[in-house]
Formats: sequence, structure tokens, C-alpha cells
Amino acid sequence: MQVVPAASARAMLAGFAALGLDAGALRSAAGITEAELAVPDGVLPGEAFPKLWQEAFRRAPREELPTEVGLAIPFGAFGALDYLAGSSPTVEAAFHSLRSHFRQVARIGLEIERSAASADVRLVNPEPFPGLPISDEMTLAVFIGRFRGDAGSPFRPSSVRLTRPSPRAPTRHAALLGAPVTFGCSVSGMEIPLAAWTAPMRRADPALQETLRQLASRLELGAAGDDLEMALRARLRSLLPEGKADASSIARTLGLSERTLNRRLQEIGKSYRDVLDAFREAEAERLLASGKAELSDVAFRLGFSDQTAWNRAFKRWKGMSPTEWLQSRSGPGGASLRR
Repeated sequence: MQVVPAASARAMLAGFAALGLDAGALRSAAGITEAELAVPDGVLPGEAFPKLWQEAFRRAPREELPTEVGLAIPFGAFGALDYLAGSSPTVEAAFHSLRSHFRQVARIGLEIERSAASADVRLVNPEPFPGLPISDEMTLAVFIGRFRGDAGSPFRPSSVRLTRPSPRAPTRHAALLGAPVTFGCSVSGMEIPLAAWTAPMRRADPALQETLRQLASRLELGAAGDDLEMALRARLRSLLPEGKADASSIARTLGLSERTLNRRLQEIGKSYRDVLDAFREAEAERLLASGKAELSDVAFRLGFSDQTAWNRAFKRWKGMSPTEWLQSRSGPGGASLRR
């Protein structure tokens, strides 16, 4: 049976309450008992989250509700994790603390990539579960809300990507999140300008930070070893442009044989082709949405031999060409695609 951390449910209910919703009634409707929530490291059945959201949407039927909840979750609702990130010296350091420990309270992995002008933060969910797009939306809103209040200078992402389908009518997502939003992506994430990424934290506390790090280490709150899929994705980013992204080459960079790599992927219900395809699709979306890369450069960075091969793959993923995909999501005044 799939389970989710009780810590996430506690934080969500705090967010619902902050918006004026009856958190107790929502908890009861989802079949969650107070005793289940009281266990610090407890877990809940996976179906509890969809039930929570179903009842919440019934009481507050608006598209932006997950974003509103994420922004409303009070500091401290995620326990030690809030203080571990909040006591970091900079926004960048805070995100790296989150990357090390966030999976324990949300079962979500974080990918972080920094360039000369910005940083890109992506949510990676090795095990999809019911309500994942809503969870992703709320999680990004939590991050944005936290850093708006905690960073020593204004925190504003330059773009946000969500896995949820495009709403049928205009919504307030961009206004609430403070950035243009692209819907229907394969991976949720956001791009953060370098000035915001390197900003100091208001709550920076070196002594508290060290104490919490030691506590987390003793309690084994970090990831239990390197996550195989995350490790694969990190290597694909650097090796795809070099044309060395075949399973054998990637396995060698991990100190594994190709056979062992395939066996370990089978144990988590995936194949190397699954991981490669998912990574390429997410990177294509990110690069296209940024509006900063030429089509030929995107094809090269994804490891395709030519643009025709990439166009064919993109159409298999999205049912349309890269240009059509971007235009369908940009709308008037959206980012333009360089040719």
C-alpha cells in the first residue's frame, strides 16, 4: 500500500485553517484520525491526500486553491525542516538543506541546477501518486511563500512550471506566485534569478543550523543513500551533450555494470529508457520555456543527433512540435522561441 508522511498532512491542514477552512472537518472527511497525525514520523494511506483535496475543493471551489494553501502554511508547520532551511545563511544554502531532507516529509526529491544568471529548482517524484500535480503546485507555493518572508531581499521566481493541466479559464496563479506560469509540464519547477538565489536569510543562525544538522544526521533524516534515479538524471545533464548517454557509459560513471544498473532500475519498476525519456522531456520543456536557447542548441543539449530526431521525439511526447507547444502555453506576450 502506498503511504505518505503524516507531516505533510499536518502542514496542509494548517494551511487550510489559515485560509479559514474547517481543518477538523477536512481531516474527518479524509478519514484521518488525530492519533495518526500525532505520530511525529507517522505515515498515512496514500488515498488520504486525494480525499483531503476533494473535500477542500468542494468547500472552496477555485483553481488556485493548492497555491493558496501552500502560501498560507505557517512557518514551523514542517517542524525541524522549516528551521533547518530558515537558519541557513542564504537562499541557496536553504534549498540545498531542503534537497537533503525534504523527501522525509514530502516524498519529493529536489534537483538544483545553477547557471551564471539563475538557478533552476525541479521537483522529482520517483513514485507518482494520486493527486501528484496538486501536491507539486502546493509544494512550489510553499517554497515561494517561505522565501518571500525569510529572504533578506525580495524573492521572486522568473518563471514557474506546473504539471497540472492548463485551466479552462484564466486564473490568479501568476499573480499569487509572482511569476509567469506554464501548465502541463512533465516536471514541476521554477527558475530563480541569481540575485534572489544568493540573497541572505533573515533568520540565519549558524549555531542553530549546526545543531539541527547534527540532529538530522543522528536521526537519519537525510536521504538513505543516493537515489538512483536522481543520480542518473544528474549524469544525463552533463553527458547528453557529449553523446555519451548510453546505458553502458552512464553505468560506468556510477561505478556499476550495465547489467547491475538495469537490475536496480527494474527493482523500482523502471527501465533506463524510461528515465532517459522522462529527463529529456522535462529538459526540453525547461529550455523551451526559458526562451533563451535556439532549437538546434536544445536538440544538442538533449543528445539528439539532429533537430529532426528531436522534433520527432517531442511530437511523441506532446503530440505537437516544439514551436506549437510553446505557443500554446505562452499566449499573447509570452516568451518567444529562438530559431
